[in-house]
Amino acid sequence: MKSIKDIDLQSKFKNTIVEQENDLRCERCGNLYDYVKFSNGSEEHIGCDCKMIAMAKDSTSNHKEKVKREKINSFFKHSISNKDLKNATFDNYIPPNDNLDKSKGLIQRYVSEFSMDSEHQRSLLLQGSYGIGKSHLAMSALKEIKAQGYSVLFFDVPQLISTYRSTYSKKSDMTERELDKIIQDADFLVLDDYGTSLSAYGKSKMFEVMNLRTGQNNIFTTNNSEQELTADKDLSKIFSRMMKNTTTIKMSGEDYRLKK
Repeated sequence: MKSIKDIDLQSKFKNTIVEQENDLRCERCGNLYDYVKFSNGSEEHIGCDCKMIAMAKDSTSNHKEKVKREKINSFFKHSISNKDLKNATFDNYIPPNDNLDKSKGLIQRYVSEFSMDSEHQRSLLLQGSYGIGKSHLAMSALKEIKAQGYSVLFFDVPQLISTYRSTYSKKSDMTERELDKIIQDADFLVLDDYGTSLSAYGKSKMFEVMNLRTGQNNIFTTNNSEQELTADKDLSKIFSRMMKNTTTIKMSGEDYRLKK
């Protein structure tokens, strides 16, 4: 004869019980539980708290991830001061030559293949002269990656160094370590206008930032050549970290701002 408990279970799950064991001890949570298997193949561990504990941990983890991304994206909103870049998209970038058309295509492919899988995270170095659209294309990539639900940051290097300096003020609402954490936790970072005219402090901060971002998804832009970017020992150390898992896209063309 089936027990009331059996009837309740069958009514609840609308399947026949084909196997049942009572008063088993869970090795993980320590609770006594009843094992029940149904005719549709599903199984229940009645009295075991492991599933609820896992769900609670997952919920907490998702909440923390949501808070982290909201903090990064809020910081991003206040970091863009260039109005032209705010309007930048792939659609409104019209390449004036074949080299820049190919560069645009490579950056779009980078966006389409974007992944947070640790084995597939990689960076791009957009290298070329002034006014050919490096920043425009980097911002366009960032917008599309953000639209996919990832957390993003955009800094030009002088702005980033100034932001670090501002954390030393008593009026600052952020510490240096908190800024480090935001930069490190972002799913994607654009570091724009990296150059060689850095003070000793600037070089030390850039070295730290590159350490924080090594092996992650980034786009770096620069007007300088490899020779200029490795002109001294400190710059060479920064460049070495920048280039880990990084593909260089060499861009060339006329300065469209001067043409306008």
